[in-house]
Amino acid sequence: MSDYELGMKMVEEWHLELFREAYEVATGQRLTLVGLGERPDFICRRPNGRLVGIELTQVVRDPASATADSILRGREFADAYETSDRIYATIQQKERKRSTGQWRQRDRTVLVLTVMDCPLSELAPFLDGLGPEDFGPHGFSEVFISDHSELDAYGAVELFGLHPRRLWGHFEWYRGKPYG
Repeated sequence: MSDYELGMKMVEEWHLELFREAYEVATGQRLTLVGLGERPDFICRRPNGRLVGIELTQVVRDPASATADSILRGREFADAYETSDRIYATIQQKERKRSTGQWRQRDRTVLVLTVMDCPLSELAPFLDGLGPEDFGPHGFSEVFISDHSELDAYGAVELFGLHPRRLWGHFEWYRGKPYG
């Protein structure tokens, strides 16, 4: 494994840890990391002992669009409507990969869409007008958006559950100061 690949895996592990903390707050379930790899990126154990795959993927604008938005429109963040289109396209792309080739925990994989440039505060009101059926069909057991666009000083991320219906919605979470 090259230094670049090792660095990328370390970043993925950091994103996983942020997701796992937020997931526990949102669902009450602690996911314990038991393995690394590809397809999916990680294997975790649920409290009931069942294994689940975790596939992380970033949803971002291409650099040219981000630069144009910043310079020409004065927009720091991506448009919620455009971001929802990228989310849908990413789910479909990952579903094609999940349904073909080698994939561990094929029927028990959580897809985590790490949104880097559109805060959930802007995206959630748009998503509230939709539903899980607007982001299917796919074979992932769960799909979450993890907001990394505005990581607070304490490293908390917010989640929006896209699938299944029982997990649909915005899970806001604000971690307090680590010291007094």
